[in-house]
Amino acid sequence: MEEKLINFIKGEYLTGDDIEINADTRLISSGLIDSFSLVSLQTYIEKEFGKRIPAPRITAESFDTVNQMIEIINQF
Repeated sequence: MEEKLINFIKGEYLTGDDIEINADTRLISSGLIDSFSLVSLQTYIEKEFGKRIPAPRITAESFDTVNQMIEIINQF
């Protein structure tokens, strides 16, 4: 799950091959991606993992790192 999320984020939102992220990289608070990306992340998670995360649970604070995303995904 971690690798799939990282690859999706890198391919979808990050420009340049020199940007490296890991499961603890702050994505939104560091400015690597914007909060508008949360909608497409939600859609990706639903399609890829079959998990429907309620919109109120997907915030810039709760989805700032891949580890945080995984924690929430595992709750559903």
